Amino acid sequence: MIYDCVIIGSGIAGLYTALLAKEVGSVLILTKGSIEDCNTRHAQGGIAAPIGKNDSPDLHFQDTMNAGNGLCDPEAVRILVNEAPDRIADLIKFGVPFDTLDGEIALTREAAHTVPRILHAGGDATGEHIEVTLSKRVRMSSIKVLEYCLATQILVDSERVKGVRALDVRTGLTEDYDCRFVIIATGGSGRLFKYTTNSEVATGDGITLAYQTGAEISSAKQFVVKVAYYVMWRAIVLCPTILQKQSWHPEM
Repeated sequence: MIYDCVIIGSGIAGLYTALLAKEVGSVLILTKGSIEDCNTRHAQGGIAAPIGKNDSPDLHFQDTMNAGNGLCDPEAVRILVNEAPDRIADLIKFGVPFDTLDGEIALTREAAHTVPRILHAGGDATGEHIEVTLSKRVRMSSIKVLEYCLATQILVDSERVKGVRALDVRTGLTEDYDCRFVIIATGGSGRLFKYTTNSEVATGDGITLAYQTGAEISSAKQFVVKVAYYVMWRAIVLCPTILQKQSWHPEM
């Protein structure tokens, strides 16, 4: 079978993309663990989107550029702020239970945002609620999901993608999956560091696949959240909301 699209990765990005792509073609998700094994499930905090009454994409853009202090790609930020409201609407359509107050989505102000624009689901369990919701939708759909299949190579013919080679980590067998398009949604590489709050699947293999295929890798910087290390080298993430409300802003 030739799939229209093979998606590597089963976090929010992969699941969301698969749910959209299935409307226009056949979709296969390859994930090296179970569909639930991803950083998304452990992501705390919320999602920023300019959906408040006193907010706008332009204000969100300015806040983001100011916080980035010259590191942000203006084009990428503009896409982020302009598309955010519609992407939130998609998540609501898929059933993500964002927290509400008096019948409206509750918004909080955090970090460098000048107005309340942070959405949460289940308090700080936003990532888990989104991941669980999307994974359920995927499992109930026509999307084929192959778990415990590690993508090892993106197959190319005459400079065009033709498929993905994957290793079934349970059987040790390798198989090629033909497709028209490949989307890499494997997340970052935080697990490469000695101390990290990232899950065990965040090993950067998707970035490696892209590079080996000839893709240009840009802005490959490690994003650091506010982490405190305590006894037994146990790491906890200090919720940005708490830091904002307590007026405590430790150096990154």
